[in-house]
Amino acid sequence: MRKNGDIFADQLPRQIPTSLVVTRKAKTKCTKLRHILLLLVLVAAQVPFVSCRSASVPSVAADLCTAKPDADHERSYPPINEFLSDEDRKKGLKQFHVHGWRWHTASLVRESGRLCNLAQRARRAILEGNDVESMTNALQKAADYVVGFNMKGLHRIEADLMFPWMRDKLTSAAEVPQETTKAFADAMSQLESDRKKLEEFGDFIKTSVNVATDAAADNTKRSEAIGKVAEASALLQSYARSMMNVEDNFLVPAIAKLVPESEQHSFNNRVLRNLGILDSRLHLVAMYEAIEESGDVDEKALFEKAIPSIPQMMIPRWKRKL
Repeated sequence: MRKNGDIFADQLPRQIPTSLVVTRKAKTKCTKLRHILLLLVLVAAQVPFVSCRSASVPSVAADLCTAKPDADHERSYPPINEFLSDEDRKKGLKQFHVHGWRWHTASLVRESGRLCNLAQRARRAILEGNDVESMTNALQKAADYVVGFNMKGLHRIEADLMFPWMRDKLTSAAEVPQETTKAFADAMSQLESDRKKLEEFGDFIKTSVNVATDAAADNTKRSEAIGKVAEASALLQSYARSMMNVEDNFLVPAIAKLVPESEQHSFNNRVLRNLGILDSRLHLVAMYEAIEESGDVDEKALFEKAIPSIPQMMIPRWKRKL
């Protein structure tokens, strides 16, 4: 098993969560047993991963890498606001049961921010002539993880399952006013458009990293390329955070209101099967770390509630194996 790298020691998650793999409210004992067996396989799997050390960067870099969504891509949907009562919003998270998708988005926000930080550190290394190849190699691995694994996995779930299912449920309910139905359709279309924008940022990051890691290129060109990685990572983070805000503020409480909990559980099981055993390990780690770092006690409680006792006991063992 690959050992953790010095440069990336705490950029990627340290523990393996299990809430996306199993839920307490599975419809049958057979389903619960199947999920627990899946967890046991995950324990045995020795899948290598890259871990990242957070970079120490100047305040300007920190501002770039933690920027909030720009006003021009923040969204508001008044008809949905009118449709959702305060009670709907209050109960939304507790009555929504496809949280793995939400946590995956949160992990992408977190990981893209750390990629931005690492790019700032790598650029400084080039400018100072210190540890250049080590830092650019680290940047390559981090970009591969964030763009080629984390975001790619999230987008696969969204394209194949999550977005089509949500669009259908939000735009076909008879009890929803026509104006609100149109607002839901607009919100879903905007999310799909923003997802394509994230893919463009990802492609730009990969292209820029290729230049940054080219030892034959002069340092000025490599430094400029790394600066572009930082900027694109910051934009990726900002757009992903904006998408997450729309999902949490408008779509999650609406799904909780319109779709029976039993149907949500059934759909969540489809999402779990689609993740695959080997990839699940890294995705789950990232989700857990995103929740821990957020400091949101309600989110953490939701996460812990979804983990049965046996998987909870396994977490320390998984941590030792990383």
